[in-house]
Amino acid sequence: MPVPAPAAAGITLPKVQAYALPLQDLAQVAASSGLQWVNSDAAKIAEAQAAIAAEIKPAHVPRERPPLAVSDEGPLVLVETKRDLGSMALPFEQPAA
Repeated sequence: MPVPAPAAAGITLPKVQAYALPLQDLAQVAASSGLQWVNSDAAKIAEAQAAIAAEIKPAHVPRERPPLAVSDEGPLVLVETKRDLGSMALPFEQPAA
């Protein structure tokens, strides 16, 4: 039986600092390359994320399984599928009219 690992006592993750993207520098780099810097509107992004979070999750409806096919418990029947082609007249063997 596996022994659970001891809890890491006193170990905490460092506080992550917020990073401000230097938009002016990026816009200048894009402009020097002949491009135009386009930035998303933070308010519209937050509004879209809130709308997504507010959507009602669809209920999981399990699929209905079809009933199992009942197999025939009777005796097996041998069906002959091989033909004797020696006695059969094929179309290319018949004389042309």
